[in-house]
Amino acid sequence: MNYFTRERYLALQERGDDAMDAADAAWAEAVARYDAYLQTIRPEMTEAVRELVDGFYLHDARVLSMGRRGDTFVISLQLDVPPSELLTITYTLAGAPEIKQDSFPWTTAGAAPLWLYEEIELLGARERRHFVHSILFSNGWEVRLLFRAVQVTTAYPTFPYPRTQEPVTRSHAPVGLIQ
Repeated sequence: MNYFTRERYLALQERGDDAMDAADAAWAEAVARYDAYLQTIRPEMTEAVRELVDGFYLHDARVLSMGRRGDTFVISLQLDVPPSELLTITYTLAGAPEIKQDSFPWTTAGAAPLWLYEEIELLGARERRHFVHSILFSNGWEVRLLFRAVQVTTAYPTFPYPRTQEPVTRSHAPVGLIQ
């Protein structure tokens, strides 16, 4: 990850007012730089990538499963923000996934990992451009996925019943593949 690095995240865990203020300022600066970078690559993003970047609040989503079959990698999540949709992100890979399992000095063994932070970047020459999705999870894993297409689908959980008081009836159509 280039902006939301392991070191920046760990600094946010420090105690003491001065350390916390410095970490917050460094994080805010990283957010501003990442937002500026996203604006530079936005013209290259397809609708599906823009939907992935802008369409969902992924922070603290519970990771239900991740898996690979051939050139497809799937991540299933339950979003933290009500109505707690189930989200499936299906990547058509352009390279082998990189999974680093020791990004933190601690782990949350036994608990479902949470999605902490992610970055999207654009790599390659015009004819061979690919996106990279780098994701940091609460179990200490950092996953980098080089992909040429992505599809995002949502569903509303019926079991277990979401934490909202009333079911939400809005619909959200699947987003198509990037090409």
